[in-house]
Amino acid sequence: MADKLTFRQKWQIAIRLIVLYSPMLLYVNLPESVRNPAKLLEIAPFVLVFVSIALGLFFIWITATDWIQQQLFRLFGADFLLEFNWLAMILTMLISLGLAALYAKVFHLILSALFTLFFQVYLGQPSQPHEPPFSPEVFAYLQRVNQVFNVVIILSTFYLTIISRSYQQLKDVQLRAERSEKEAALSQVEALKHQLSPHFLFNSLSILTSMVHEDADLSEQYIKQLAKVYRYSLEQRDQELVSLKTEVDFMRAYTFLLQIRFENKFDVSIDLSPTQLNQYRIAPLSLQLLVENAVKHNRMSVKEPLQVRIYCRDETLIIENPWQPRDQPERSTGVGLQNIINRYALLTDRTIEYGKQDESFIVKIPLLP
Repeated sequence: MADKLTFRQKWQIAIRLIVLYSPMLLYVNLPESVRNPAKLLEIAPFVLVFVSIALGLFFIWITATDWIQQQLFRLFGADFLLEFNWLAMILTMLISLGLAALYAKVFHLILSALFTLFFQVYLGQPSQPHEPPFSPEVFAYLQRVNQVFNVVIILSTFYLTIISRSYQQLKDVQLRAERSEKEAALSQVEALKHQLSPHFLFNSLSILTSMVHEDADLSEQYIKQLAKVYRYSLEQRDQELVSLKTEVDFMRAYTFLLQIRFENKFDVSIDLSPTQLNQYRIAPLSLQLLVENAVKHNRMSVKEPLQVRIYCRDETLIIENPWQPRDQPERSTGVGLQNIINRYALLTDRTIEYGKQDESFIVKIPLLP
């Protein structure tokens, strides 16, 4: 069943009705003799009392309308009043007419008392209790006009409550959708944080096996850097952001492993000042993924080395590598880069830019303070 309107929502609807209909009701009911700025200022207290009473009555009738709609939803379903069908239209009209008739009775009693007080106090015209201040013909006309307004007001109340409830339901759906999207993005983030796959470990251990008997010192250094890479992966996987310096230190260790693997075919150049390293933050493992993508999709050789550049410009970290696609490129799923985009969508309104520019492939990541 649909949720009830909140106290605040009811008052919001009541205020809308006051803003919409009070000027017209006052215009219709006030005599011609007081429709000028001087007189209007004179009767301002009367108008204020009129508006306050109408606002209170609107709130009561909105509460009653909300309760009636709840019963209709319970009997006919949550979408009953939102669907275009004759039963819903007929019930809406009958309920509105009934509420309008009751509202007219209460409003008429209050309005008659206010007009009597108004004519006695502000216009100096004596008026017997319950005696209309207008001629019978004019008063009968005013009654008909007010009855029409009452029906329109109650109909507006009926549909404004439906709209307000529908808007709240739409917001709830949007919040659930955003929550689901965020959960999906976080799941992708977890996948990204485990990009250091067993395949990478297998390659690293294979290289270490072939190197350990040839160069003990280099093997020891290789083991230290490999441990540093995996320690960083474990320590930072639960962090949304790390300092740029921390990420770059990890990147140097990761680059060392790749340089041993590809010998003189690969290098990473990091051109960042100490101020930039300490000033900004970045999502962890972002650089590792982008460098890994560059290695995966580009050819490299001693004559044509793959040179990845990392530098900063206008609070943006730029990762650039020459565009030299492999002769037999690996199939790209685009999941890795999309994961980074999804991560930053949760962190900032600034977007990640990427694509081929001239003879280079460039990715631009927003740096966060």
